[in-house]
Amino acid sequence: MGLSANVALVSEVSKLKTPELTKVAAALSKQAARDFGPIWKINATVDAFHTLEDVPSDYWPVIVQEEVDGAAGFHDDENGQPFAVVQHGPGWSVTASHEVVEMLADPFGRRMRAGTLLQQAVSLGLPKRRVNYLVEVADPSEAEAYGYQVNGVQVSDFYTPDFFDPLFAPGVRYSFTGAIKAPRTVLRGGYISWFDPISRHWMQLRMFQDELSKKVPHVVDLNNETVFGSLLATMSVRSAIDAVTKPPKAQTRVKGLALRAINTARTATEHSSSARAAAIRDQLERVRTQATAVAVATKAQRKSTDKRSR
Repeated sequence: MGLSANVALVSEVSKLKTPELTKVAAALSKQAARDFGPIWKINATVDAFHTLEDVPSDYWPVIVQEEVDGAAGFHDDENGQPFAVVQHGPGWSVTASHEVVEMLADPFGRRMRAGTLLQQAVSLGLPKRRVNYLVEVADPSEAEAYGYQVNGVQVSDFYTPDFFDPLFAPGVRYSFTGAIKAPRTVLRGGYISWFDPISRHWMQLRMFQDELSKKVPHVVDLNNETVFGSLLATMSVRSAIDAVTKPPKAQTRVKGLALRAINTARTATEHSSSARAAAIRDQLERVRTQATAVAVATKAQRKSTDKRSR
């Protein structure tokens, strides 16, 4: 399968002890190697590390924290190395699994697959045509109820490449657990994002209620109804989408951040590891500051949209 991706699971939560962290890391590693890797043609491992400073420079860290201060989402740095931050709490292993498989499928936050617009959106009045879907393998079936267990640890479901097939075919697996029964189908609590080449807008179908609509499902024009467009100047597509998308579970179990780490050194020395860890923490502070600005801009955008609709 080519080069191997190495993921590090690190805890900065005092009550999350090493045995639990190691158990979850082992489950995520088995999921990556046994379930996800063969389907998506990706070779990956997940290992537990005691501190962020212990993580080798070529690993992608997934950091478990007590609070993530509303900075959930995917971000980029100039070196393009991803990392994730997951909020500790009930179901945190599912969130960590979600972030790992999405990181492995699209570490750059901009991979797309072409396909016919999903029927759920067509049924809401959108024209049926070819669009470009952002590859976010866990979002359509992200609710914990659709997950499964590995070594007794609950992990996330994910869709397969067949998810983008033009037509339903008997016997085809559209997600690993089989929860998704047909191509391009979003389950309750999930969502999917796509680029419309005609309107040049990014759109999203949401299978949950939010501040924009109480209907399920509903479609959001991310360029017109959110501050998504302005964020693209400094963020990847996935970063911007995560910044303006808050599924219901975010209220109690925040979706993990998928950020791009600042990698200041490429050696295995203690000094370089410490510098990298410090750089990641500095990046997190910048992300949290940016998250506050995004929240303010989003509120202003909604007020402006409300006035225009009156």
